[in-house]
Parts: sequence; C-alpha cells; structure tokens
Amino acid sequence: MTLYKQIALMLSLFLLTILSTVLVLNFQSANKGVQERLYEDAKNNATLLSLSLGSANGDISMMSTMINANFDSGNYRKITLVDVESNPLYERVLESDITAVPQWFKELISLKAPVAFSNVSAGWSQVGILSIQSDSTYAYKQLYAILTDLLISFAVITIFSLVALNLLLHAVLKPLKDVQKQAAAITRNEFIIQDNIPYTKELADVVIGMNNMVAKVKSMFDKGNQELKVHKELEYIDENTQLKNRKYLIDKLPSFLKIDASYKGGISMIIAFDGIIEANEKIGHKNVDNLFLAVADIFKKNTKGMKEPVVARINGTEFCLLLPDCSSSDAVELAKNIQKHCFNAIDSAGLEQNETFVSIGIYEYNHKDSIAELFSRSDNALAQAKFKHEHIHIEKANSVIEVMGKEAWRLLINKAIDKERFSFVSWSVIDTKKEKLTHNVLSIHLILDKNSSYSYAQFMAPAIQSGLSSEIYKKIVHMLFNNSLALLSASIYSLRLPQEYLQEKDTYSNINELLRANAAMLPFKLIIELPDKLVRQDSKEIRAYIELFRRYGIDIGVFEFIGESDDYQYLQELRPSYIKAEASYFLTQSTQSISSLRLITDSVGISLIAVGVSDLDTLESLKEKDIHIIQGEVTESIELP
Repeated sequence: MTLYKQIALMLSLFLLTILSTVLVLNFQSANKGVQERLYEDAKNNATLLSLSLGSANGDISMMSTMINANFDSGNYRKITLVDVESNPLYERVLESDITAVPQWFKELISLKAPVAFSNVSAGWSQVGILSIQSDSTYAYKQLYAILTDLLISFAVITIFSLVALNLLLHAVLKPLKDVQKQAAAITRNEFIIQDNIPYTKELADVVIGMNNMVAKVKSMFDKGNQELKVHKELEYIDENTQLKNRKYLIDKLPSFLKIDASYKGGISMIIAFDGIIEANEKIGHKNVDNLFLAVADIFKKNTKGMKEPVVARINGTEFCLLLPDCSSSDAVELAKNIQKHCFNAIDSAGLEQNETFVSIGIYEYNHKDSIAELFSRSDNALAQAKFKHEHIHIEKANSVIEVMGKEAWRLLINKAIDKERFSFVSWSVIDTKKEKLTHNVLSIHLILDKNSSYSYAQFMAPAIQSGLSSEIYKKIVHMLFNNSLALLSASIYSLRLPQEYLQEKDTYSNINELLRANAAMLPFKLIIELPDKLVRQDSKEIRAYIELFRRYGIDIGVFEFIGESDDYQYLQELRPSYIKAEASYFLTQSTQSISSLRLITDSVGISLIAVGVSDLDTLESLKEKDIHIIQGEVTESIELP
C-alpha cells in the first residue's frame, strides 16, 4: 500500500470517528430533550385538565366530555380518571400504533412515555385522580427528523472533508510522487534529474541525494560512451585511409560466416599493391599516403550501393573487400574496374605501372567457411593473381555435397511448417562467477519422425536459400506462445529473432496479436534477442518492437555486438538485459576498450555474455577479461551447485 493511501486511510478513519462521535452525542442529547419534554407536557396537561374537571362538580358525563375534548385535540396515549378509592370512573385509550417512522428506528430508539398524575377537586372535596400519558408518536417523528438532518449534515461534511483531505494530501505528497518516479526510473536505468526541490527538508535531502547519484551514473555512462568511441576509432579505423582495419574485419566476419546469415555466401577480395617500398623512395611517404587515400576513395565509390560491403585495410599494402551476396562474375568485373582506377591513381602519383602494380585475389566463400579458411584461400587467390598477366585470380569454395537438392529441402521444410514439425531445444547460459544458470537459449530441430530429425545447423541454410527462414520463425513464434505449457519447463528462456524476420511486413502485427492473447499465460520469463545492427539504427520500426515487448513484460537482449556504432547512447535508451558478442570479440579487445564498455554497461545494468565458448582455455581467457557469463559447448562440462 502506498504512503498516500496509508495516510489517507488513517486520516479518513480519524475524521469518520470524530464525526460519528459528534453525531451520536448530538442525537443522544436530542433524545434526552424529547424524553424530558414528553414528561413536562404530560404534567402540564394533567394539571390543566384536572382544574377543568373540578368545575364539573363530580358530574361524570360532563367530565367525560371534557376528557374526550382534550384527548381528541392533544397528543395523548391514555387518559384515566379514578375515584379516591381507585375505582375507574372514565378512561380513554389511543388504539392505533406508530406508523410515521420505520420499524427499525422504533427498535433502535425505545421511548417510554411518562405518566403524570393530578388530583381532581370540587371545592374542598376530592373527586378523584387524573392520570395522563402522552403519545410518543410525535416524539418518534421529531427524533427521526433530527436523525435524518444529522445524517445529511454528516454526509455533506464527510464528503467535503474527504475531498479537502484528498486535495491537501496530493499537494503535500506531490514532491514524494516525483521522488517515487525518479526512484522507479533509476531501477529502469533511466537518468532523470528532478529540478523541483521540495520544501520539506526530509524530502529535499532525498531528492538532492538521488539527483547527485543519477548525475554521477550519467557521467559514468557518458564517459564510457566517449572513451569507447575513441577506442573504437583506434582499434577499428586505419589512421591513414580512415578505412576499417583487419581487427574490424575479423570481428565482423562471424556475422557473415554462420548458418543463419542473411546471405549464403559472397566474395572476399584481397587487393595488394607491389612496389610500395620503391614508391616511398621515389615520391616520398607523404605522396604514397595520398595515393592510398585516393585508392580508399576508389574502393568506396565502387562498392557504393552493394549489400553491406566491408572495406578494410589489412596491412600496409593490402586491402580487403568483403562483399556478401556478390556473384563471382560481378566480382571479376568489379576487380577489373577497381584495378583500372588504381592504375590511373598510380599514374597520377608519378609512378610507373611496371614498378608499382595491383594484384587482386578473389575468393567466393560460403557460410561454412571458418575465418581462417577464408583468409587462407583469399591469400592463395592473391598469390595466384601475382603470377598472372592480368594480376586477377578467382577461387571458389569447395562445392558442398548436400544430402538433398534445393527442391527436396523446400518440400521438406514447407511440410514441416504446415504440420508444425519443429521441436524446441535449449542451451544453457551460465554465470561462472556466481555459479548459476542465467537463462536458456532456445533453438529448434526439424522433426522427420520419432527417431530422426535435422538440427538447426542442418536445415536453416537450405531454408534461407529457399526463402523460407521467415516462415519458419513465424511458425515457431506461434508455437512458442500457443503451446508454451507443453513445450517448455524452465524459468527463463531467450529467443533470437533475425533481422529478416523482424522486417517482414506482417511480423509486428502477428507478434502483437500473439502477445495480446497469450503473454499473460506464459509459464516462464521470456527474453527476445534483437540484432545489434538493427537495434542501433533506432528506426521507427525497432522502437515499435521495443515498446511492444516492454508492454507485455518481455525483456530484450542484443546479439552480434561488435561495438561498431558511432554512439552508444542507444544502449541507455534500449536498456537491454544483456549484450552478446563472440568470445573472439572480447578476447581481441584492449583492456581500455573492455573497461570503457564495462563503464557503459555497468552504469545501466547490462550484462556482457560471450557466445561460442567451446573450450576451457577460452573460458579462462575470458575470465581474465572479466567476462564471466558464457554460452557455448563448454557449458556442458560445467557443473553447477
């Protein structure tokens, strides 16, 4: 219960107690006054009527007439006249009962009408004794009217007091609400500075303290953000040409060399300049640097408009163009065009083409290549190019012998989608420092029958080639939300959603409908993992997804992080639960870069997770980098308490 509700309840009860006490005391006073008035009226009427009866000189008929006249004109319950020996002479009794007030009121308020006595005398001779009992009906009416007025007044005063109390509490506790909002923002890792300092000293001290804390945390984030940007430029950017460097290329390659990569393959093109030592002697280092600047511009212009090209300088004389989804024929034409423009740049620098020349090795890779295999075969293609007259050579990856052809895969996958022949499997993510399981990563198998199935690595590449990957994710997301009770049993699961699926036209509306119908019934906590290259775009679409997931209490994770953003403010705005990067990324980062990244993530409560950890040696190396949360084959050999 909130402090406002507690104070409001306490003061309301106190107010109601006071008003109720006043109501009861007022009513009791009125009741006592009515009782006394009943007796006084009976006594006065008995005295007056006895004087009138005395004038009748003992005539019973005349006295009865007088009694009837008084009875009919007054409020009497009973009038009795007896002689001196208590023998009844005349009596008049009201036969009807009280009907002017509710029965519950009569039971609640018991009025006993008093009886007044008076002697009736004719001269010095006593005729008898007169007794009068007043009718309590009018007393009940009067008391009921008083009670009604008191209740109405009580209700009006109560409502007015509660409204005034509510307004007063809102005014007094408004600064506290602002403090509460600021505290809630801090738990969400949001940086909110409260400008309005409360007048109440205790609250003012709290606000000033929280403002100072938030300012320090924000300063930490900004400092880490700035440092990481600087280190990124130092570690990822070639100083002379402003192209990406070899380290960036190595960190970027895993996103292209994976089973569910956006493109099934592409081109790795190594461009080498020979005769640079002689060129430095002939035209000087500065002019050679200018030559490489011109060459970098040639690479950028020739790859402009291609799908996600990576242009990197891998050493002093060699450059690499990584071109996903580029065919071998297009690569050869591109190489010839680049070579021609490079020779023109060499001529413009005052160098001879027979002394300074360009060799281009082209390797057509596929997703099954490792980074080492890609570099090795690219270098081999470059070596072959140097011995050719045109200085261009192309090599292709060994043809992969598929168990089934493309059409057979298409039919099998379509059938699996129609029949929901997918099963969920999970892999552990372990915090080795705290020795606990942080969550489970969901993957899928394609089920053939009870005894056989294809793993994600086996069927996803053919699915991407057939254009069915988004349909598969559409189906498994549907299965996840509609059959969660039967499929999964752990407490926290994460599901990775690829960029291609998220950018499909109907994906947002489908997920929105599934969440609206099923999110409240999920028996586990769900984390949706989004690709870093999509998240950092901060597009309208990605903001819509983030808002949707948060609306239904679903956390967000980021995968394929390599720190290539120009600004890491998006991490503070997104506030993911964790960032996942390849183990190789963390291991190749400098201590300063890791410290800067830690400064950012720790200030907003983001965990760092290394994926693809396959052996204990890699695990120990990660621990030396202060990376303790891991995902990969090595988790199977870790025993948790």
